[in-house]
Amino acid sequence: MRLLRSVANDDRHVMAKHASIYPSSEDLEAVQTMVSTVECALKQVSDWLDGVKKAVKSSSEATEESETNKKDQSGRVLSGVVRIGLVAKGLLIKSDMDLELVLMCKEKPTETLLRTVKGSLPIQIKKLTEEPYEVVQCVEECAAAVRTTKEPFLTLKVILTSPLMREDPEKKEEVENVEMNDPPDILDRQICLNALVSLRHAKWFQARANGLKSCVIILRILRDLCNRDSAWQPLKGWPLELLCEKALGTCNRPLGAGEALRRVFECIASGILLPGGPGLQDPCEKEPTDVLAFLTDQEREDVTFSAQHALRLLAFGQISKVLDMEPLPYSKPATSSTEKEGVSTSSSPVKRPCDNDSEDESSKKLKPDWKKMIDSKYLQKSQPANALMRLNQLKYGLQYKLISQSGPVHAPVFEMSVDVDGTTYKASGPSKKIAKFHLAVKVLKALGCATEEDNEYLEAEEKTQNKSKVDSKSSNLTVSTSGNITTVEVKTQGPILTNGGKNPVMELNEKIRGLRYDLVTETGTSNDKRFVMEVEVDGHKFRGKGPNKKVAKASAALAALDKLFPQNKESNRKKKTVPQSKSGITSLMSAAVQAVRGRTRVLPRGGYVGAAAATGYLPAGYGSPYGYSPAPPAPVPPVYGGFFIHNPYYQPRSIAPLIIHLGPQDFFSNF
Repeated sequence: MRLLRSVANDDRHVMAKHASIYPSSEDLEAVQTMVSTVECALKQVSDWLDGVKKAVKSSSEATEESETNKKDQSGRVLSGVVRIGLVAKGLLIKSDMDLELVLMCKEKPTETLLRTVKGSLPIQIKKLTEEPYEVVQCVEECAAAVRTTKEPFLTLKVILTSPLMREDPEKKEEVENVEMNDPPDILDRQICLNALVSLRHAKWFQARANGLKSCVIILRILRDLCNRDSAWQPLKGWPLELLCEKALGTCNRPLGAGEALRRVFECIASGILLPGGPGLQDPCEKEPTDVLAFLTDQEREDVTFSAQHALRLLAFGQISKVLDMEPLPYSKPATSSTEKEGVSTSSSPVKRPCDNDSEDESSKKLKPDWKKMIDSKYLQKSQPANALMRLNQLKYGLQYKLISQSGPVHAPVFEMSVDVDGTTYKASGPSKKIAKFHLAVKVLKALGCATEEDNEYLEAEEKTQNKSKVDSKSSNLTVSTSGNITTVEVKTQGPILTNGGKNPVMELNEKIRGLRYDLVTETGTSNDKRFVMEVEVDGHKFRGKGPNKKVAKASAALAALDKLFPQNKESNRKKKTVPQSKSGITSLMSAAVQAVRGRTRVLPRGGYVGAAAATGYLPAGYGSPYGYSPAPPAPVPPVYGGFFIHNPYYQPRSIAPLIIHLGPQDFFSNF
């Protein structure tokens, strides 16, 4: 895994190099103006040619032709103009400003048509702009070149071509007849075919490569490398664009500029260009075509060796040599003698520390508040170092770990630990911050560096936290009453709980069963919904608001609890339940003692003979009317009384007889 610092350093160098080779805004504006002007002029030339063609023919023939043109939309002599090359792909750099357009013709282009376009193009350009342009005819290149007469000096080639220049493999037998029908001054067929190929390349690049991150930037960097290094010159153009698209398009994540450049070098250095390698197939051709077939063995080895050498330089942090630029300083360079005198060698200005003795302009511009914050004495007086800061100064780089979290949601307890010199210290607190403070104080005491200020600081932090909890509870609860409708909105995060730590809906259901919650309103957008739920209790309606139905329902239940059971807050705090023992006999004994004291109603039952009853069977007269047999007409006081406790909190776990060694006087007042 490469260090993040080296990746960021490569990105900085690549982007700095790209900024140096990217055309200026004036150059780009001049290119856009020139290309747009020539395109509009060619459209007017096409309209003029159609008008001349119609004027030459007779009216009857023109009428027939107009009817055929309605059926055939390609009736124009010049059917369209398309951008190709660097203009269409957006790969212009300062040292390479080749501009190209393709002028599509209905018939096969000829020298006569080229002369006609060359003659009428300057006239149409003058109608559109006052800037002077020079138009030159280039028969060898099947194009008309448009040049500017002032800086920046640009040249735009308008290449004439037609789809009819392609060979039809199904009509090889008719090739000789077709050549006989061709005009004598037809333009070079191969150049016209290359223009059609460039048109396919431009469309493919716009669909595949423009969407890849850093692809266009890396292509501009590599085009500059091709201009500087003769070993890379054969790859300039379409092969280089294919290599970059294949290298970056097969990665499973977007790459930065530095990583993308390294990946392209890695692909080439792996030997794919060497003889016997996989080669590079052209995706714009129907039949399998190797784009690198024209390279010699020596050229393939030179490019591979150059890529491997560039990878070695990148591995040792010398990307500046690969890009042919001066190395950039780090983001935090060391202070040199020139910087002390006021001259900075870095590209971005470095902030100087404040010096009270010097009277330069930078210190005079500082405001008084900033001077106080820069002063170390002011910082020591206003912000004393707490236990965590002092422990970090003594033992730098300690790792605090969360061991466990216990307690209810409204009162959690966090336990933290830290290893110092092989010894593990542990401490707990109501929050992670306070637990770390406790832990730091404990470690400082063990090291003999603790002070009284640490305890005071901890007490102040705990008071602040408790106060914020109380304030948040009071401030996060909004209650409004209108007639017999009470509305509550809880503005807090996390679960809504009562003082007893229960869900308000559950607690209200325990007290009043069969309540129904209805949705009143639903407002807001899809990402910011507001729900209002309503519950009716004894004719009084309680409403709750929230970002979802669950929170609104809990708020409505909380409003009902606060209104109908206000004493519930104190009862939850003072209520103490008697813990049930694991032994059933012990719990029943405590219940019997309470019965003796008069706290529990005891129902007298009939006599019981001390024989064990069968499972699922009750003797006659015991437990009625809860048993299986009817009760006797009148209770007979037994020597050892059986009893039934009529209290829901002290029900026996199973219906079974139990003999309690108490006297009859404990159960019967008339004994």
